[in-house]
Amino acid sequence: MKPIPELTSKLDKANSFGIFGTKERSVIKESNATGISACVDQQFEIAEQVLEADLVPIIEPEVDINSLEKDWIEHILKRTLIEALNSLDESQNVMLKLTIPTNANFYSDLIHHPRVLRVVALSGGYSRTHADELLMKNDGLIASFSRALTEGLSAEQNDDEFDGTLDKSIQEIYDASSKVFV
Repeated sequence: MKPIPELTSKLDKANSFGIFGTKERSVIKESNATGISACVDQQFEIAEQVLEADLVPIIEPEVDINSLEKDWIEHILKRTLIEALNSLDESQNVMLKLTIPTNANFYSDLIHHPRVLRVVALSGGYSRTHADELLMKNDGLIASFSRALTEGLSAEQNDDEFDGTLDKSIQEIYDASSKVFV
């Protein structure tokens, strides 16, 4: 993660606007246990400051979907996240924003962890259709898609085309998140 200058004042400002929480984002490309551990440690250090500001930290160690080691990265990441979550006290709760796992329901331990408010999935560069298909295989995991949400939107579209495309995207993502099979 890049340094966040004046984090305390930014968190104070977020609080003044009634913001719920803030995310910390990193990208993991290799199955290096030392590097993944350092990434998670860094995320939880920032999370501690976010918690102190009475906001909810959204921990986002994104796994590169194009990594040939994605499955191994996820195994190391999950183990490391559980260790970090277990170190939190009962008053400290976080959200996790994770790349949809290679194996269905792989993050169920995280979804049910007592220190986790919610685990949300990022599309990570998958097409919306593929991300939705993967999401439907993961009980309790819901979408927090941005790239996939905006897929198909264009400044050249008229208002009706734009709104229709956006409505369709939202419905498909909602259905995948709530496991409604159409």
